[in-house]
Amino acid sequence: MPLNKSFLGKVYTSADPWPVEAAATRAYAAATNTTNPRYLEDGALMAPPMYGVVFTYLALAQPLFDTELGVNMMRLVHGEQDMRFFKAVKPGDVIKTSSTIKAISDKTSGELLDVALEAVNQHGEKVMEAVSGLFIKGRVRGAKKEDVERQEEVPPSGKVVLETQVTVAPDQSIRYADASGDHNPIHEDPNMARAAGLPDIILHGLCSMAFVHNALTEKMCGGDPLKVSRLRVRFNKPVMMGDVLTIKVFETTTPRHFAVEVYNPAGQAVIKDGLAELT
Repeated sequence: MPLNKSFLGKVYTSADPWPVEAAATRAYAAATNTTNPRYLEDGALMAPPMYGVVFTYLALAQPLFDTELGVNMMRLVHGEQDMRFFKAVKPGDVIKTSSTIKAISDKTSGELLDVALEAVNQHGEKVMEAVSGLFIKGRVRGAKKEDVERQEEVPPSGKVVLETQVTVAPDQSIRYADASGDHNPIHEDPNMARAAGLPDIILHGLCSMAFVHNALTEKMCGGDPLKVSRLRVRFNKPVMMGDVLTIKVFETTTPRHFAVEVYNPAGQAVIKDGLAELT
C-alpha cells in the first residue's frame, strides 16, 4: 500500500522532551572526529549543532512508526537532510520537538516523504529546524532499479574555496551508532549489511554530514559553530569504513552561501547538492 496522502500536514507533538547531558554531547563530538573546545571544555560547553539529529529523533520516529501513515521501514532510506541552526544547545537544556508531514510525492522507483522538525528549548526559544527527506523504495507500480528521472550529475561550477579530507575510522560507524542512538544493523553488522546488498557495513549519512559541518566550522568560521546557520545535503552513495573523504566547498552567486560536495576515494560524490549558509 502507498503512503496515506491524507496525512499531509499532520502535526505530531507528543514526543517526550529530551534532556541534554554533557556526557552525551561530548560523546557525539568524539564520534564525529571533532576536538573543538566549545564541545569539550566545561567553561564554554555546548552541544555540536549536528547533535540536533539526536534530540529530534523521537519526534521523527513518531510519523515513521504511525501505522496509519504506512511507512515500510524495511524499504526506508534517508535521502536528504536540511538543518537550520538558531541558538546554541547546552547541557541542562530540555528540548521539545514537534514533527509535521511536509510532503508526500511519487517517484518512478518509490515515494518521497519529507518530515519537518521544529525544536525549542525549555524557554520556548527555537533552537533548530530540520527537514528529513526520506525515500521508500519500490512502492510505486512500474518501479525500476534506477530512477529514470535522475539526470547526469554535474559538480558545482563555482570556485573551490575549501578542499579538505577526513578519514573514516575502522570503528566510526560503531562509535556513531552509540553516540547517536541509530543502531540500524547495516552500520554495525557485516552480515546484515551484505544481506541488504552492501559490500560491508556503511557509515551513517548523518555522520558524513557532521564531517562537513566540522570542516565549515574549523576552516571557514574560525572555530565558531554558531556561524553555520544552515546545512543541507543529499546522500548520494554509501561511505565505507577506511574511506578517505574529500570535502569540497564552492562559491555561489549568493554571498555567504556555498555549494558542498563530498567524494570517496574513487572520486564519486557521496554527498551531492549540498548548501551551506554562513553568517
